[in-house]
Amino acid sequence: MVRDDAGGAGYEGVTVVQPSSNPGRLAGLLYVLMGIPATFSLVYVPRTLIVRGDAAATSRNILASEMLFRTGIVAELVYLLVFLLLAMALYRLLAEVNKAHASLMVSLILVSAAVSLMNVASNVAALTLFRGGEFLTVLDKPQRDAFAMLFLRV
Repeated sequence: MVRDDAGGAGYEGVTVVQPSSNPGRLAGLLYVLMGIPATFSLVYVPRTLIVRGDAAATSRNILASEMLFRTGIVAELVYLLVFLLLAMALYRLLAEVNKAHASLMVSLILVSAAVSLMNVASNVAALTLFRGGEFLTVLDKPQRDAFAMLFLRV
């Protein structure tokens, strides 16, 4: 940490920690920033578009609000990026205490991020099934909707 002597009368010998060099503040800021896209993509979008037990209604909702669904996918990717930045900030903060535990934490966060990326891939697969396509003509619309719901529930 960078420390400067505080200037002025009555403050001789007092050291001040510069806020820009405090890894704890950076980690806290990243936690707050991570919460915004995470809440949007993991709470708002599913509650708005997904109808439990009704693949046809979910299909209609997602196709009617495809931009919202796609925005949710992008928000989840942003959340994952901030999560990885948070892992680096926490590693910098905690490596001074116990490097082995800090490394284990980063490893577990990387595993969590990989699982979340698979969730993003399943959302993209569900969107592809809902939209249809030439290669999906062998499946009826209800079958595609059911498979898409399976991808959304995984």
